[in-house]
Amino acid sequence: REKIINDLNGSGLFSIIIDTTTDLTHLEQLAFVVRYVMDNGDIQERLLSVEVAKDATGKGLFGSFSSICEKYNINWKKELCAQAFDGASSMQGKYCGLKTYIQNENPRAVNVWCFAHILNLVVVNVCESSIYTKQFFSNVQTLTVFMSARKRNAEFIDNQTKIYRKGKILRLKNLSTTRWCSHHRAIDVIYHKYFAVITTLENLLKSEDATTIIQARGLYQNVSSFEFIAVMIFMRKLFAVTTPLSSYLQSPSLDYVEALCLIDSVQNRLKILRSEEQFY
Repeated sequence: REKIINDLNGSGLFSIIIDTTTDLTHLEQLAFVVRYVMDNGDIQERLLSVEVAKDATGKGLFGSFSSICEKYNINWKKELCAQAFDGASSMQGKYCGLKTYIQNENPRAVNVWCFAHILNLVVVNVCESSIYTKQFFSNVQTLTVFMSARKRNAEFIDNQTKIYRKGKILRLKNLSTTRWCSHHRAIDVIYHKYFAVITTLENLLKSEDATTIIQARGLYQNVSSFEFIAVMIFMRKLFAVTTPLSSYLQSPSLDYVEALCLIDSVQNRLKILRSEEQFY
């Protein structure tokens, strides 16, 4: 940490990335990341501190930010040139967001909303706008939880071995509410192992446990329905376009010109996907 601080103070200018998350003890943890350029031109991105955020409001986060800067003798009022956060109101709020409190003290600290997070929000809003996609992902998560039981998972693995003899054994993936690339992976597993999923549910219909039979019957009806299969194919096409862009926008070696070209390309591909010819 001492080397990071020395390099940071020697760079003259720096930017920050701040995010919060809840840990296993339900405490809000604030991650404080700094970005700066070395004398040789190398861009450095370093985690400087992780602190408990006792107050998750914009004002409270500003207090945590100020105390960290004071603790490590960082002259942010003169040397901070940019700040990047997600879209939470406590971060982006026009009047009471962290970015506003910082810019009140340092107007030169340009705020940059994480492009990967914006893309994530777009995909989330698209999926929440349709009852079919909401039902689909609800069924995917229910299926994953149901199949996570040891005996059911063993049955699923056994069916994969029988049906896909030379294929790799895959496990169903849980969905993350914040990282939608997890949805792509979850759908891919079901798509590639679909017949093993269906066979497992069919076999579980013969279980001696009444609860298992009821749950398996409901999932079998949902997963084998036309709506589920159609949405699964559609979402795979959508994620095949958006996931590479999301990954590139988070790449340490990101090139801004290439990123803008990739964004334009994704927008054009999505327009084409909406055409009747491509859909069918």
